[in-house]
Amino acid sequence: MAHIRQTSQDAQRTLLTEEPFQKLLKMPGLTQQSSPRLKCPQLLHWNAAGIKNKINQLKYFLRDWKPDILALQETHLNPGDRLKFPNYSSYQTDRLTHRGGGTAILIRNPIDHHPTPIASTTFENTTIELHLPDSTPITISSIYRRPHGSISTLELNNIFNSNSKCIAVGDFNAKHRAWSSGTWIHDYICNNNLILLAPCEPTHFPNHSNNPSTLDFGILKNFSSGDANSINALSSDHNPVSFEIDINVNLPAISKIIKTNNWSKFKQIMSTSLPGNPNIQDIKDIDEAITKLNSAILTAINLASRSKLINSNYRKLPPNIIKKITLRNQIRKRWQQTYDPRYRRTANRLTNQIRREIRDYDQESWKEWLMSLNQEDNSIYIAAREFSRKYIQIPPILDTDGIKYTPLGKANAFKYSLENSFQTNPEPYDDVHIDEVNRAIRRYIYNPKPSSNIKLTSP
Repeated sequence: MAHIRQTSQDAQRTLLTEEPFQKLLKMPGLTQQSSPRLKCPQLLHWNAAGIKNKINQLKYFLRDWKPDILALQETHLNPGDRLKFPNYSSYQTDRLTHRGGGTAILIRNPIDHHPTPIASTTFENTTIELHLPDSTPITISSIYRRPHGSISTLELNNIFNSNSKCIAVGDFNAKHRAWSSGTWIHDYICNNNLILLAPCEPTHFPNHSNNPSTLDFGILKNFSSGDANSINALSSDHNPVSFEIDINVNLPAISKIIKTNNWSKFKQIMSTSLPGNPNIQDIKDIDEAITKLNSAILTAINLASRSKLINSNYRKLPPNIIKKITLRNQIRKRWQQTYDPRYRRTANRLTNQIRREIRDYDQESWKEWLMSLNQEDNSIYIAAREFSRKYIQIPPILDTDGIKYTPLGKANAFKYSLENSFQTNPEPYDDVHIDEVNRAIRRYIYNPKPSSNIKLTSP
């Protein structure tokens, strides 16, 4: 305690004599160098404790860490709120009964996946299913359990029985395996041969008590190894947690090429490349016609497409804001270690400054981009077209053997539907009936017609 009091007194003398930013840089035990960075994690999890006022922080955090999947808890969102981040698809489950709670998942667009809603009453969850190359489907679930109340093992079964491989991460609010909810989760893991993956450092640091704990962890099914680390970043009473799990597959890289198609040119090429209706006499002619049509389509789309390589990086924060974020994280880490209230007040003050500066930086960048638009290079028209274009997510398709989410599954559903539609209708075959019809037709054609005896009338 004497060391903490001395540290606080030294910091106070420093804060009274130097400029605000330089004061913070020279607080005891802090340096301007950031701590060693972890390897870019595959899966991140964060209890945001309300995400609406932390969108900008999270946006740049995603650009910095580039996680494949981010699981969120306590989003405090309403059904009308939507999470939108570049190159990520978002799925959220909002609490509808009262304020608070809510879960969400952000996943990189190139990863093949689809949402799998799972109903639960004893905890909140957002669940998706991954379809990775050369791998069985994997269930990923973001879970939040309120501090009080039981947790249903039957509802946990709905998640862990959905696929042979499952990963559930989140805030389970279970501090110890010998206490109520911790006992249930511990017994469930042992009875079902699951793996608990938790960081060695605490993840929850209450604002009003010196009692940090590990409430955030993951539960794995049919995964042999993994690692979890508590990350000192972002502004919440929970630290983000990174999970590095060996899933034995190569995830698709982020594409750096944009393709645009000129459909008018495509139509013109197709109209000149196809000779017309082909002469089809047998099955071989049908196959040749299909091959020529496919070749013409591929040639036309290649000639009508234009590729552009993205060389520029995403907009990054200026060095002064990055420096403040690093400093804030260091001060926050020191508060987590000592619970000296001066560190907490300084970290909160820096968080507010960072939030304002990020907002001002985004507004200034937006203003500069708007001022750069002009009519000469058509950039203003391109921007207007992009902003007026509405993205419509293609819904799943119901096929005869279930719901199809993936593009391949939807294409096969269309293929089999068209194949079944263009089939010869089966009709009963009766030689006697056919002979009767033929005789009736011959009698009608060859027999003389009776003359008409109707008298003509004059007007």
